[in-house]
Amino acid sequence: MKKVVVGLPVRSVVCSRASGALSGVVSSLVLALVLSTPALGAAAPTTPTTPNTPNTRNVRVCVEVALSRPLAAPPKLTPTPTPTPPEPPTPAAAAPPRPTGPALQPAGTDADLLPEWGDAKARTGLPLGQRPLSFLKRLLEYYVSHEKGFVAVPDRCEQTIRVEMYSLVDGWTAFVRYTGTGREERVDRLLPNELSPFAERAAKSLLYGKPISATIDRGNVLDSDSREYTQLLRGTHHFILGIGTDLRAGRFATAVSDPGDPRNGQSVTSNRFFSPVSFFMGYRGRYESWGLEANALAAVGTAQSAVAANPAGGHIDLVGAGGAQLHFLHYFEPRGLVSFYLGGGSTFELLWFQATRPADARQEGSRGSLFGGGLDVDLVAGWEFMRASTAQFFLQGDLRLPAYVLSTETNSGALHSWFPGVGLKLGVLF
Repeated sequence: MKKVVVGLPVRSVVCSRASGALSGVVSSLVLALVLSTPALGAAAPTTPTTPNTPNTRNVRVCVEVALSRPLAAPPKLTPTPTPTPPEPPTPAAAAPPRPTGPALQPAGTDADLLPEWGDAKARTGLPLGQRPLSFLKRLLEYYVSHEKGFVAVPDRCEQTIRVEMYSLVDGWTAFVRYTGTGREERVDRLLPNELSPFAERAAKSLLYGKPISATIDRGNVLDSDSREYTQLLRGTHHFILGIGTDLRAGRFATAVSDPGDPRNGQSVTSNRFFSPVSFFMGYRGRYESWGLEANALAAVGTAQSAVAANPAGGHIDLVGAGGAQLHFLHYFEPRGLVSFYLGGGSTFELLWFQATRPADARQEGSRGSLFGGGLDVDLVAGWEFMRASTAQFFLQGDLRLPAYVLSTETNSGALHSWFPGVGLKLGVLF
């Protein structure tokens, strides 16, 4: 019995004092853990989570459609009756007030009707008993809602599509504008049977900020896409006449007339200048900033060497030239009393030269003819003045750059030269 009462393990007796304080600390921690733990079986609170999905918020768009109300004609005034002598004069009846109201009528009002005239086929395509503007508004809402990122709503809108319709004989002229991008588009002639394709194209054009002409496909072509709104530009037409001079340069056979030169009387190739006098006549048409000029011209040489100075022969002189010109002009002041202009074009010309024959070969004449020609590229600068008078004048300079080289030879002489030149003209327009 005594063993039983005091029968503790030796290790427990030895360590009891050392572990007393530690056991108290452990007991406190266990108690705190038990108190802080929820009851067994109680559901742990959960934090709501948002699924990882992309932002699908749509832009809320309202659609407004209105028809421009034509102004009513002012009523006629009632004429004043002739007063009788015993009665005072009756004043003129006052004009009734002119009808007032908003210039734009919204969809669904009495103005929301089909045009009274027009092709019967163009009037089809509208649901029976429906008003065209109300139907167009619904179509636009449909196509807006079918574009990704947009939704058509009746109120609390963030952006607005506004449509203004102006009546024609058989349809409307439509203006559409979107506040989201500030873009505005126009269709000159919209027929009643084109409301659906118009709504589809207008929605894509405005929402994505591109021209309505870029939204066309085979299924939504409008009548306005096929029409050409062009007019001829009416210009002024003039007969022109004038005179001028040219300065032409080239390398030609030239007689040596220096008595001290051993080659005196012979011909050597050297640089030469010719200054023929030119005459021209033709047509000039002016079309606002642009002009067209077509001329026939002739030139006469102004210098010729004596045959006695060239017994060996071969000397070349320019006798004359003829040709046809075509120039395109651009005016800097198309409506001014004076205007500078620039232009370009070409001249087809035929040149006539004469070569001196040697002294022993002049039985058929002292000179022989040589011909050449081709196409010149022209640059033109000019000034028109006194443009308000019946007879108008111009001063013009030309630069001629031949696209060919003169190359011809006869028993009298030979040509082989490039022959550019500049010209100055004074002309009058009638």
